[in-house]
Amino acid sequence: MPVFMLTSSDAYLLFKVQLRLADYHFEQAQTLEDVQNQHAAFIETFNTTPHWAHRTRADGHRTPVEVLGWLRGRIVEPQRLRELFGRTEWRRTVNHYGFVRVQRFYLYAEHGLARQRVSIWIYEGQLRIEYHQTLVARYRCLYDRKHRQLHDVNEPLFYTTPFASPQLELIELDDEQWRKFQRRPARNYAKRIAMFGHQLSLLDLGPPHSLYGP
Repeated sequence: MPVFMLTSSDAYLLFKVQLRLADYHFEQAQTLEDVQNQHAAFIETFNTTPHWAHRTRADGHRTPVEVLGWLRGRIVEPQRLRELFGRTEWRRTVNHYGFVRVQRFYLYAEHGLARQRVSIWIYEGQLRIEYHQTLVARYRCLYDRKHRQLHDVNEPLFYTTPFASPQLELIELDDEQWRKFQRRPARNYAKRIAMFGHQLSLLDLGPPHSLYGP
């Protein structure tokens, strides 16, 4: 789809048209998909309805589709869009304590979402945990896009949602006692190889020649 620069008056006109044609339908939408469908219907109506500004065109074109229909945008692959916008996504299952694991980190999401799949987004220094497009937790983070490595998380922020567990905690913990995220220690494979590289003998029988005499 082609992109055009709008002046302030153009933008004002577009919002006024949306107010008249679409806002009522937006208010009736119950889900994000409903909003997207209503927006698509508004764009279709806007582009196929004769516009007053085109009433005197000599070529007889009266709608935006007729006036601009010859223009074609360039298709961009989804993978390329993800690279350009730089947003990283994971899907994780919340464990029975309410945590998710992202690489070497355990991050609290929501206890009430135990055994549910959540989306984890990283964008512009923020890590966001969402369930059904509802933000449940947010962290500041340090993420290396080149090596796709999460180095640090901090400043957790949790949101009140309908997914909170109705079960009361047996012991209430304050912010100092409640560890909202934890980093797992790195595995030292070289050390493990060194530990298991030498097999000790079951019995200490001395050097081999001692079994057969001098």
